[in-house]
Amino acid sequence: MLDVEKLYKELRAYEEARERVIQTSIRVTRLSKSVIYSLIRGDMESAERHLRDMEAAAAELKELVAKHPMFYNNGAQGLQEYVEAYSLWVFLREGRLPSREELGVDVMTYLMGVADIAGELGRKANEELVKKDLKAVESLKATVERLYLDMLALEPRDFELRKKVDYISNQANWLSEKLFYASTCRQLYELRQGADQGAGTGGGS
Repeated sequence: MLDVEKLYKELRAYEEARERVIQTSIRVTRLSKSVIYSLIRGDMESAERHLRDMEAAAAELKELVAKHPMFYNNGAQGLQEYVEAYSLWVFLREGRLPSREELGVDVMTYLMGVADIAGELGRKANEELVKKDLKAVESLKATVERLYLDMLALEPRDFELRKKVDYISNQANWLSEKLFYASTCRQLYELRQGADQGAGTGGGS
């Protein structure tokens, strides 16, 4: 017959470990969103504060999944969110993406997380469009396009990762359209301003 007492304890420990992984993953996800939100708004002080908390939670999560690999899938989302937020932080500060080794995650988690930065760069581009900083938008578009080409060169076979590549492509196309319309509107505005000034000058003379 079953050793109920022993198995009961082992089952509770199993369930508790799984719950810790889930809750820690949720905490990492929440903190990563706070980092990203602050970065998009340009609030670097808040972003750095949330980043420190996120790094501590992510370190705990990595330790948990290393100790309990059977629960890796329960923590994968949190680790991907960590990669995304940290990558955005490094890019906006240093103009580069951190390596997989810097983040201490496996290659699939790294690529899935890095791919999502395309959407955040799109949101950042929106902020720059509001400020009418087209040069910043052009730079962001070039970054998304380069990320797309790099991901495409990896020839991913995993279905979810291929979907991420398509997502980056869509973001690049969206940025191109936004930039085109913004540039066209600026040109029309400048032409109209020039015409108005010309008319005003002629009237004065």
